Amino acid sequence: MSNEFVGKQPTLADWLANDSRTAPPAYARRTEFDMGVNDIPIERYTSREFHELEMKYMWSRAWQMACHESDIPDVGDYITYEIGQRSFIVVRTATDDVRAFPNACLHRGMQLVDGQGRTPAFACRFHGWTWNLDGTLRKITEDWDFPQVNARNMCLPQANVGRWGGFVFLNPDRDAGSFEDWIGELPQHFASAPLENRRVVLHVARRIPANWKVAMEAFLESYHVSPTHPESVAVSEYAETQYDIYGPNLSRLATISIAPAAAATKTMAPQAFADFAAKLTRREPVQLKEGESYRNALAAQRRRDVEAAQGVAADHLTDVEMLDAVEYFLFPNFLPWHGYGLPIVYRFRPDGDRHDSAVMEIYLLAPRRLDEPCPAAAAVEWLPDDKPFADHAGLGRLGMIFDQDYQNIIGIQKGLHSTISSGVILGRYQEARIRHYHGRIDDFITTGQD
Repeated sequence: MSNEFVGKQPTLADWLANDSRTAPPAYARRTEFDMGVNDIPIERYTSREFHELEMKYMWSRAWQMACHESDIPDVGDYITYEIGQRSFIVVRTATDDVRAFPNACLHRGMQLVDGQGRTPAFACRFHGWTWNLDGTLRKITEDWDFPQVNARNMCLPQANVGRWGGFVFLNPDRDAGSFEDWIGELPQHFASAPLENRRVVLHVARRIPANWKVAMEAFLESYHVSPTHPESVAVSEYAETQYDIYGPNLSRLATISIAPAAAATKTMAPQAFADFAAKLTRREPVQLKEGESYRNALAAQRRRDVEAAQGVAADHLTDVEMLDAVEYFLFPNFLPWHGYGLPIVYRFRPDGDRHDSAVMEIYLLAPRRLDEPCPAAAAVEWLPDDKPFADHAGLGRLGMIFDQDYQNIIGIQKGLHSTISSGVILGRYQEARIRHYHGRIDDFITTGQD
């Protein structure tokens, strides 16, 4: 896409060009694209029929994040992953081996496990048929009565497993392409600040009465920031967010989130802006040295914090990586933020087999010491329907922001059922990531129906 569609103020590429450190080439690379201007049909968000097409052709064949590795830190630890009507077991079978199986006994289809736990084997509570952690058959109760299975492979069938950034992904399609091809250049973008060097300190989940795409799309663009999060405008270059698309499954937005962005803040003296920004964003105040900017001082402070937490040097990390809001999207529903500005990962999916309800999950990450084993992940906390995100102390200043987004999501879903329009209008540049991933859904539906 030509630069005529991009704002006139500095973008991520401009900030990186003047950063105190040099960014990795992949991270600094800006892309050009043009996803067109076609509307998105309303039925994609409201139709049960379209939901069923997604389930049959997309969710059954896409690589999707199943858990964090620290959800299953020890051999025998397992966790279930639910998508639509399907349930999978993700289990650590050895120190460095993770496998996934459909959560069903091969006898009568009984679900083998619920939730999360630890076990030496998977024993069906209905009739006692048992499998080892690696899926091999251990026991058929009263096997004399089942001569027909002697010639069959009675191992639990495996789903494909991929691992990246401390997360475990699975693909239900046994003929799926490689996970490495799916994620493309994503590892190169996180090479300077690997996600696997973090620990999960908070995992919050909430059911939202909206289609999963409506919920997720609230986090795929910064166009909404000014009216939805007005408290951020004075210190965030939201209107100059840079958007990039890296192949079929990967895209990015990058917003400079610590900078004098409003007319009033642009004229402030450095220390005055530092005090204003710290108060506005609920951060500790920083005393600037002569000639020092708030960005430089805050980035230096965070490098020291990361070094103390990890026991490794962080001096190579750019100011952008330490401060700003750079969010990646790996199709279909995995949204990791880069660097240390916003230590968040999102996951979105349908709520069971419902087309009008979604599950939103928020993972907060923190640096961990690399000379020690990664601590077990914080257990998931399900927020009740009547509890605002802001009531959760662990979310801090993010809670209010999520509540603002939540109200938008509810309003959009209701409005989609009321509008007389046949389609949703999207910006050519600022909302291109939304149009991009809808095209990817269509790829699966089209090829599945051929």
